[in-house]
Amino acid sequence: MNMCITPYSFAMGCIWTSILTIIMRAIQKGKWTLQYFGVNNLLILYAFCIFRMTVPIEFSATKVVPVEAVYNAVTSLCIKIKIGGTIPAGYLFLIIWCCGIVIKLFLRLRDYRISKQLLFLCTVIREGAACELLEKLQNEKGDKRKIQIYRTPFDMPMEMGILHPVILLPDQEYDRQSLYYIMKHEYTHILNRDAAVKLLLNLWSCIFWWNPTAYLLNLNIENILELKCDLKVTQGLKNEEKAEYLSSILQMIQGTAKKEGKVPSAKNDTSLYKKYVGENLKKRFLCVSKCPQTTGKASVKYKTYMATMIMVYIILFFASYSVVFQSKFDVPVEEVMTEDNVYFLEPEAVFLRQTEGGYEVIYKNECVSVVDENIAQLMLEEGFEFK
Repeated sequence: MNMCITPYSFAMGCIWTSILTIIMRAIQKGKWTLQYFGVNNLLILYAFCIFRMTVPIEFSATKVVPVEAVYNAVTSLCIKIKIGGTIPAGYLFLIIWCCGIVIKLFLRLRDYRISKQLLFLCTVIREGAACELLEKLQNEKGDKRKIQIYRTPFDMPMEMGILHPVILLPDQEYDRQSLYYIMKHEYTHILNRDAAVKLLLNLWSCIFWWNPTAYLLNLNIENILELKCDLKVTQGLKNEEKAEYLSSILQMIQGTAKKEGKVPSAKNDTSLYKKYVGENLKKRFLCVSKCPQTTGKASVKYKTYMATMIMVYIILFFASYSVVFQSKFDVPVEEVMTEDNVYFLEPEAVFLRQTEGGYEVIYKNECVSVVDENIAQLMLEEGFEFK
């Protein structure tokens, strides 16, 4: 199967990504839609958006739909307009794109170095309840990695690092139950490799820095990763235990609000206790408290639902590659009628007349050509007539 990447297939990737991003934004804004749609479904849509934008392939079976209104103007701008009389404007766009990638990567690298320097404000916790709880969680998963815990002056717990993850805890007192849920949540972030997911999305947004949907995807993923982690932590818990978990989150948020302005604040994309307020906090609590059970009949219903959604995604995937919009230009008349003895023949203005020597092509009551029987038959099939 032949395939290629063209500016038009790339534009289709942008269109599909924009549409799906708007849909995801609407789902996240709804109070109940996220609960019924599911976090896993939203993550699949994220993966679809990233893949569709990154792999804008046009197959041989892809149907071409001509779009003249906008595409013709853009194509003319990129190809026909020359910079300095020689360089098409499209190449200038590529140069600007590459320069933007370099600048964005430099800024991300600078932010990473600043984050690493913040660790010098922290002290390593080598013993105590936090270390015991982390060791217990790692033993349950058979995890032999050395994960360090730092006591920090920041106002919220968080995890950092990909190859060598660490957990940062605010310098305050915790009851054992709250500390357990904090450690379990941050350790779950590490198990989910959420820091790596955020890094990949940051790199993706650096590459497609000119596309507003890249920023929307990067913005929305924070809430989705948090919800996914919440649901994984509370999976299998009873309603009373879920209430205790949510109570721990609420206590930490309230404690952070009281100390706001008195302690440093560190921005981290996978922090457990981000400053959720208002509707965002309600949605998070609602998803945790109302998440579907995964046992018995509920499990069968959930698997059926997911199987149906996956079929929808597969259909959507192939549909997105089935059509591509392209510009359409009519061939200029001056390029068709190049010489005096060359004619642009239309069936309405031309007819055939049989003679002893073959078939004459009559145009404006004059014989412009003599053709053999095979050519005459082809002309008849094209709509020309005998007279």
